[in-house]
Amino acid sequence: MSRAVAAAPGTAEHRTAYRRAVTASAMGWGLDGFDHTMFPLALGAILTTLGISVSAGGTISTVSLVASAVGGMFGGVLADRFGRARVLMWVIIGFSVFTALSATAQNIEQLVVWRVLEGLFFGAEWPVGVALLSEYARPERRGRVMAFMQSAYSIGWAGSTIAYFAIFNLLPQEVAWRVLFLVGLLPAAFVFFVRRNVQDRASGAPSAGFNPLAGVREIFRPGLRRTTIIATTFMIGGHGNYYAVVSFLPLYLSTERGLQVTGTATYLLVQIVGGFIGYVSSGFFHDRFGRRPTQTVAYLLAIGSMLLFVLAPVSSTALGYLLIFVVGLCVSGCAGGLGAILSEQYPTDVRGSGLGFTYNVGRGIAALGPMLIGFMAAGYGLGWSILVVGSGLAALATAMLWLLPETRGKDIL
Repeated sequence: MSRAVAAAPGTAEHRTAYRRAVTASAMGWGLDGFDHTMFPLALGAILTTLGISVSAGGTISTVSLVASAVGGMFGGVLADRFGRARVLMWVIIGFSVFTALSATAQNIEQLVVWRVLEGLFFGAEWPVGVALLSEYARPERRGRVMAFMQSAYSIGWAGSTIAYFAIFNLLPQEVAWRVLFLVGLLPAAFVFFVRRNVQDRASGAPSAGFNPLAGVREIFRPGLRRTTIIATTFMIGGHGNYYAVVSFLPLYLSTERGLQVTGTATYLLVQIVGGFIGYVSSGFFHDRFGRRPTQTVAYLLAIGSMLLFVLAPVSSTALGYLLIFVVGLCVSGCAGGLGAILSEQYPTDVRGSGLGFTYNVGRGIAALGPMLIGFMAAGYGLGWSILVVGSGLAALATAMLWLLPETRGKDIL
């Protein structure tokens, strides 16, 4: 296992280690967002270049997300065994390399292979980063600290959107999407910072007799089994609501709202700004009012924002920007509290395993959402399909949330 910080909280050594953990966790998640959001941005060009249907594009998204469930499950287990910081380096290298290799795809089969491999490493990043940072955060501030980490995804998404705008305006689309994926190799350089500067807060398990399935078995032991089942179902709804909007939003803007590259990129950047505010602000509400009340209100607002965006006639550009800002604010506000909610459900020895399983198995099952939307779109339109699937899954998440204990202020070490 990698080194663990022995300094007492409040000392200069601990504060330095804490700042580095914040940087590593947030940057890792932001860079993960930078690479992973390239696919929905480039989806239209990929469909045209490789001759793929919209339903097949949704299926590729689903397969990649299912792979992320597997990667996340074992990434959390490996983090419990080998250390948070060490595994974080592995996953950053992995998702960077396989995002870049997606640029070489000549047909749907090759694209599926690269997206599956990218998904394996993409899924592992979140539980590893959350386990690392949640163990540093003070209990009374954990909601806002974890929400700040989550907000870094918006920064990564903004970076990929700007890259998309620049590259697609300079190059023909059949070349531009390949160049965009090649840019995804850049996050691998961040590994050098993690390797030199980041230490774990908690010590790990002994090295003898390591079994990668042991961590998964442990989170189903008596006393944790019910928590794992409910938390996983909670994440099916939570991820499904988010993916219903994010996976097809660029395609929706271009096909049903008639926006070109510039218009789509601008809309997305407005949404991302709203999303960043939603992420960060949700953490303060979680620390003030508690996990369950805050998350419930967030899901209700997300459903309302999707209704408004799909049903409201957009009579002006300014109104369109306002609506997409509200969607970003509300949908991302749902995600801001996930790190605090899930990390507080498990003891330290299996926290990575619990985070990896619940978050990513939930993600893998929720990945059926984009595939369902892709098939529904032919008969009901993309906007209505997004609305129906997203709202139903938000309702599921809310129901499961109230079966979990309220954990605001819990000491997890």
